[in-house]
Amino acid sequence: METLQGSYDGGGSGFFFPPAGSPRSAMSRHQYPAPEKGHLPSQPPTVLHWFRLDSLRLSDNPAFHHAVSSGKRLKAVVILDPWFNSNNKSGPSANVWRFLLESLHDLDSRLQKRPYNTRLNIYLGQPTVVLSALFHKWNVSELTFQASQTSLESKKHDELIKFAADSQNVKTTSFYSHTLYNPEDILRANNGRFPHSYKELRRLLPLVGRPREPFPEPDPVLVLLRQNSPEDQDLEEPENRIPSLQDLGFGLEETLYTNSWVGGETEGLSRLSNFCSRRSTQPNEPITWLISKDSLGPYIRFGCLSVRQLFSQLRQYASTSSKGQVLFAELTKNLLMREFAYMVGLTVPKFDTMKDNPLCIQLPWEENERFFYAWKEGRTGYPWIDAAMRQIVRDGWSHYSTRQSIAVFLTRGYLWISWEKGLEFFQEHMLDFELPVSTVCWMQSSCSGFFVDFIESYDPCYIGKQMDSDGHFIKLYVPELQDFPSDYIHTPWLAPLHVQQQANCIIGKDYPKPLVDLCSQGELCCQRVRSILTALRELYGDNP
Repeated sequence: METLQGSYDGGGSGFFFPPAGSPRSAMSRHQYPAPEKGHLPSQPPTVLHWFRLDSLRLSDNPAFHHAVSSGKRLKAVVILDPWFNSNNKSGPSANVWRFLLESLHDLDSRLQKRPYNTRLNIYLGQPTVVLSALFHKWNVSELTFQASQTSLESKKHDELIKFAADSQNVKTTSFYSHTLYNPEDILRANNGRFPHSYKELRRLLPLVGRPREPFPEPDPVLVLLRQNSPEDQDLEEPENRIPSLQDLGFGLEETLYTNSWVGGETEGLSRLSNFCSRRSTQPNEPITWLISKDSLGPYIRFGCLSVRQLFSQLRQYASTSSKGQVLFAELTKNLLMREFAYMVGLTVPKFDTMKDNPLCIQLPWEENERFFYAWKEGRTGYPWIDAAMRQIVRDGWSHYSTRQSIAVFLTRGYLWISWEKGLEFFQEHMLDFELPVSTVCWMQSSCSGFFVDFIESYDPCYIGKQMDSDGHFIKLYVPELQDFPSDYIHTPWLAPLHVQQQANCIIGKDYPKPLVDLCSQGELCCQRVRSILTALRELYGDNP
């Protein structure tokens, strides 16, 4: 059986297949054959819509809206690409796969209903090759898709697809719809240069104007005017079914686990409808934030919802109350930070790596597999860090405060390991992982770029006590410590032996001792960062 190679979907989701030889490489090209060239006889002109893995929705999808309004027969396809190069070594977790598969099933279900009367076809292969074959097979006259915004490299991949389509007399129509603004509008407003900071982006927005309103789902009347005679309706089983977790090589325990996030546009729209009221009435307690399952991030990541739909909802809610105005200001800032990250990713080469990245300070990180393994397994001996890591592995999500804690701990704070390793871990496990956004956050947390102030002290025990004083969050994800008194829950190694015995947890046996000494290791890392930043300022001034 021929196995898959590490891959990227070729279009903006930052989604990867497992490498050959891993437990998750069970899918093969035999199971998901590429389409054969040569169109079937008497095929009417067809518009082919390519649902990329960050555009899995029908509403506010301008490319899909264009496709179904064309008056031609409609075909829909998702391409799982195993050949695009990737730095990810292990592939997505079961949580990430589950959410994606649920989203594909939901999309297929919505497409089967009137007035679309079609199915979602799944193919495995390099997008240019698969699409070229489908152009022949289905007599395609036009290809529609969401333009990639993840990286400069993925933008070049779009150009290859357009070239392949043009060589076969297939028109291509694509739209930017994964961000609030069209990035080309922002570049035009800034004389062709990308904004180098969030503040610069904010200054440009009055020139660009307000984000456009979301597209509704296509008008059913227009859809029904398509060339869909009974024999053209494509409700038979598609050539390739949506795989299951078992098809992907996951075990029974991972297959049966039920996550709080259910993938798909249907669920996303349901959550969006009461998101604002729920967020504004949420108890103002850290433990509520830490274990909340209200985030829309996974739905934005896979395009089950658009950021324009969220922005529109926030703006409407802001007009109803002062609470709504506060929520609008808070979340709009977050959306614009995301906008900035996507602008950088789309215009800066090699942005998600240290090497050849013009925006990344080249800190001399160390290779320490023992430290990295303890960090990713949630066994550093620091409960706040370990709880956050285990939450990510179990649930596929964590609050931004815990993300910041674990990022600083891994990089410039204590372990002095490259942010690229952390980015790879997030890519494997986070349901809401978006490559440009996560890259900016990791570079910022590690003092590798995009930071203003260098915070020398970042004690995970202190942060943990501020956010989870009684240890409820820790006990939820680190059950070894569930009987520890709150006085020692953040520093269990300081507990007297009799307290450890009463808690049925001996430090060093049932739960690890601290991986590093916070004082000595923290000071060493601070000195390293200080000396490097001092040298850079001497060379380049205050903006290294």
